Amino acid sequence: MRAVDLLVGGVENPSPVYLLKGTDGYVRREVVRKIQDTVPADARDFCLEEYGDDDDMALVIANLSTVSMFGGRKVVYLRRQKDLSEREKAMLDEYVSDPADTAILLIDDKGQNYLKIARKCETVDCGTVTEQEAKNYIGSMIAESGAAIRSGALSLMYSYCAGDLGRMVSEAHKLTSFAEIGHEITENDVEQLVSADVEYKMYEMASAFTDGKPEKALEVLANFRAKGESPVRLLYNITSAYRKVFHIAMSDLPTEQEAQALDTSARAVEFNKRMIAQNKKKISGYVVKLKALVEYLYELEYKFKSGAISDESALNMAVAKLLAAFER
Repeated sequence: MRAVDLLVGGVENPSPVYLLKGTDGYVRREVVRKIQDTVPADARDFCLEEYGDDDDMALVIANLSTVSMFGGRKVVYLRRQKDLSEREKAMLDEYVSDPADTAILLIDDKGQNYLKIARKCETVDCGTVTEQEAKNYIGSMIAESGAAIRSGALSLMYSYCAGDLGRMVSEAHKLTSFAEIGHEITENDVEQLVSADVEYKMYEMASAFTDGKPEKALEVLANFRAKGESPVRLLYNITSAYRKVFHIAMSDLPTEQEAQALDTSARAVEFNKRMIAQNKKKISGYVVKLKALVEYLYELEYKFKSGAISDESALNMAVAKLLAAFER
């Protein structure tokens, strides 16, 4: 089961054991909250019990088999990072083979601990959500508030938030707080109220320069200047964006590892991988040109910091170089 299916559709008849896979921390937390919400509201604050590396599995199993003093189901969250012993694996396998009907067990699946019991559990994929999943989730959330949102507005929000579901949720709360009941949130509402992710916009600008669409690229820069971004900050962001694009072009790391190495989102890495693949086909010597451009941007940054040129001159020279770098 994909996590978003559970989040959008709800949990009417919860399974006794859930195995939570995937690396998206926000999605995982929301799944835990959604399952916790199956407990009656007056007992909810007392029903979630968490166990980690320092807790004995015998204690976890004993608690699962004990009826909640508040009535109804209890929710037990097993968050083990280290490997389980063979004894612990056997105890857990015995429990999931015949789980208690008064408890819900959530297991963080990390490593090889739970291969044996996986088929006996309801598996929830808490990996990075797809674009359509993110839109479905946000659309459903906005509908629950009594408002609605246009498809184009959802797409714009997704782009501005660089596909980060947690940030999209935060921005959706902002939008619905300004929307009246029955109001349809438009692209203009998103433009006015949602702050574009700076890194994503820089990647979008880089893509526009490379694609021979200078008007679009210059519009991105003009919007940042209109919002008060300094030449120094813009030069830093441009250099950082191209450095990361070059790193991705030269790397063969999986998306998640690349995102960690560059301290960026997996969605941003995927965006750039697609852009790089397209440009390698269209532009002769693309990676070599990209390397020369990054070196030039670093040189400009050095000249500005050493006082050889002003910040405005450095930014103007950077833009001129970007306009000419990938001319066909």
